[in-house]
Amino acid sequence: MRRFLDTLYLGSGMLAGLFIILITIMILAQIVGRWFNIIIPSTEDFAGFFLAAATFLALAYTFRMGGHIRITILVHLLKGKVSRFALTAALSVFILMIAYGVYYTAAFVYESWSFDELSQGYIAVPLWIPQLGMVIGLLVFLIALIDDLVLLISGGTPTFVGLEE
Repeated sequence: MRRFLDTLYLGSGMLAGLFIILITIMILAQIVGRWFNIIIPSTEDFAGFFLAAATFLALAYTFRMGGHIRITILVHLLKGKVSRFALTAALSVFILMIAYGVYYTAAFVYESWSFDELSQGYIAVPLWIPQLGMVIGLLVFLIALIDDLVLLISGGTPTFVGLEE
């Protein structure tokens, strides 16, 4: 199970990186195209879609690598059981917040799908397709948070705390 979860987080991070590379390629193609009076339609739209996907898909990987700002400065001042309780409480609240976000973002994507909403650029894209990256990214992030909470409750050290020590 550990290997699967680590692969999931890494895959999500790699997919986020791929979207950043695609943004770079698209913007460079648009710049070079302007030199030759070639217009690449909907570049800005796709760059925005890819940026949103990259942002949300990178959440879990960044969390597991210790890249998020956390409350551990405060927690390091606490000792023993009080520290574990504070970490457990913080992770639990954060899990509830992200679960709320997953639920309502999924509802938002479902609504876009059910109403057949389309983007308004040169290339009309069903909006649920780029919005799906938000839901997947938040869901993987929720899994990473629950993973760390289970690790903490079972007596281990959460990944982000272990990286800082």
